[in-house]
Amino acid sequence: MKKTLFILLLGYLLPNFTQAQVLTDAQVRTLVQTGLEKMYSYDFKESAETFAKIKAKYPHHPAYYLLMALHTELQYFPLKDYPAQQKNYLAYLNQSRALAEEMLEKNEDDTEANFFELAVLGYLAAFDADNQDFMKAVGVAKKAYSFMKKALVSNEKQHEFLYSSGIYNYYRIEYPETHTLIKPFMFFFADGNKKLGLQQLDLATKKTLFVKHEALIYAGYVYMKYESNPHKALYYNTFLYEKYPENLLFSMQRTDFLVATGKYEEGEEIAQKLLKQKSVMFQCAGTIFKGLIAEKAHKDDKTAEAYLLKGVKMPYDERFTKDYHGLAYVALARIAKRAGQANKVKEYAKKAIKMAEYKSTVAEAKALLD
Repeated sequence: MKKTLFILLLGYLLPNFTQAQVLTDAQVRTLVQTGLEKMYSYDFKESAETFAKIKAKYPHHPAYYLLMALHTELQYFPLKDYPAQQKNYLAYLNQSRALAEEMLEKNEDDTEANFFELAVLGYLAAFDADNQDFMKAVGVAKKAYSFMKKALVSNEKQHEFLYSSGIYNYYRIEYPETHTLIKPFMFFFADGNKKLGLQQLDLATKKTLFVKHEALIYAGYVYMKYESNPHKALYYNTFLYEKYPENLLFSMQRTDFLVATGKYEEGEEIAQKLLKQKSVMFQCAGTIFKGLIAEKAHKDDKTAEAYLLKGVKMPYDERFTKDYHGLAYVALARIAKRAGQANKVKEYAKKAIKMAEYKSTVAEAKALLD
């Protein structure tokens, strides 16, 4: 799964409810938790009805609108394939932000309002980055930074802040290292700490309520992509997959980790499920994973090559499946090397380096070029 700095910089938060009426309202806390559980289980009718109860009780609060933005994004995923729902998604975000700003006008120190403002800005920055409008995303990130600074100093008092603080501390160091284009903008932001970020992210998977799912997703993502530790990535994903086996995003992420750790039988079972989906994104992932399993588990280079070549011809999603194309190209380079096709080794390895951000993929591709 691929995220830009802007998403990660802002925490790509689920709503954080801290010291205002929503947190102290036990009924609403239960509704939020129940709604999120239903949403991640793809029970969108039940989750929408649950979130509507929050709106009925707090009609002028930003919570409902942000929850419905998340609901829309997951139900109609990827949003770029559903233009009408993309508009609804943005409308929910903008309405949530408008209500948060009304609260801030009354009290600029309103903690709950500050965090809803941060959450909405994070999603808006993510939307801009996904649509390759990086300068606009930088502008949104700058607006959100004042809200983020409060989270960085508050995570010991409020566990919900651990997730955003962990993501920030890790990516503030990691992202400029792997994306040199972004370095000139870094002077806007406070220093980070990768080791601390990993510790905070791990604590977030254990101690948070509202952002537990996001923490588990990104813990797996970080350990696979940048730490080159697929076993640790699989550990975090297992909590999600066992609870939400029908969630396709969790399944896709799991297949990646299973293949990387040599658990091919389970990986092939899930890859087959991905192949049957309507979305080209999931089909692409399933096709590439089938190719990797054919190569690594079955030692069948001919079948593997057919799957991999088919997979890289399918469109990739910038955020979620571009790295899978990188995995496919480095596998094709390995196959070409075994076949004694030096020109193809070079061609595929260069494409892998261009496509991949997984550090392990890039390192292997560079080794194949030597």
